[in-house]
Amino acid sequence: MTSASLTRHEAARQSHLAVLAMAGINMIWGAAFPLTKPALEHIPPFTFALLRFALALAVLLPLARRAPWRLLRGPDAGRVIAMGLSGFCFVQLSQTIALQLSPAADIAMIATTTPLWVALLAWPWLGERLSWRGGLGFVLAIGGLLLILWPQGAAGSSFANRVIGDAIFVAGSLGWAVYNLLGRDLMRRHAPLPATTAAGVVGTLAMLPFAAYEWANRQLPSFTPIGVAALGYTGLLVTVLGFLVLFWALGRAGAAQVAAMMYFQPLAGVLLAWLFLREPLGGAFLAGAALMLTGVSLVVLWPGGMRRTENQEPSTIEREPPVLGS
Repeated sequence: MTSASLTRHEAARQSHLAVLAMAGINMIWGAAFPLTKPALEHIPPFTFALLRFALALAVLLPLARRAPWRLLRGPDAGRVIAMGLSGFCFVQLSQTIALQLSPAADIAMIATTTPLWVALLAWPWLGERLSWRGGLGFVLAIGGLLLILWPQGAAGSSFANRVIGDAIFVAGSLGWAVYNLLGRDLMRRHAPLPATTAAGVVGTLAMLPFAAYEWANRQLPSFTPIGVAALGYTGLLVTVLGFLVLFWALGRAGAAQVAAMMYFQPLAGVLLAWLFLREPLGGAFLAGAALMLTGVSLVVLWPGGMRRTENQEPSTIEREPPVLGS
């Protein structure tokens, strides 16, 4: 076997390992929703988000060394700040509030819609218009979301809370789409670990006033085993390990291959919500979930989901499918 063949063989092996690793990380991300929901009975939502990222930064900052601080003092500081406010502060506060109000299975499913919002925002942002296939995918996914929300014997206040919680998390998914679009150019000029860590610093600091509001109103955390375990899981496994594996995988497998593993996230989240939280999965929910995943697939997994002008480079979705995260 020639050296070139060995190199190709090793590259293929690394690519397969990266895809398998991202399948595992997506299951870890999906499990975060049902594991976090019970913890919010012991730790207020804003405080939980703050502590989670403070724990994550305690690991990420030493790994990134001085690079995040240079970014925050450099010409890209404004973009990094916007990424921190949208992708960390807004998204995480929305997520914890939504988990208090909605079933964890709903949140796990809605998390998969981020590519749709990226595609939608890329139209006014980057001039990338949806093709008929992308438009069909968007309609199917929204139809699936409405089916998931279909009342199935829920009491009035419970159903209202669910609608509000799901709507809040849809807004959070839009925030994550904004983060993806803001980071599109930044990640080409800077290594992903320092850029993500710098945005995380901004987002975590921005969470402080919200957590302080809870403390001022005597909504103090109770560090029960459930709460501490959820903080450790989301801070260390979901955030630190998740980001590190993601950065490693993107250097060894194509972005489309990595993005395809996102389907393990709702699978893990919905199954754990059903098994451990006893959340019911009715026919309407399952049909809605199938529609949502089909719609997202039309946008992410098939090239041509975005229409572009002649000589324009491939779309954001085709070239850099967004990663969902948790």
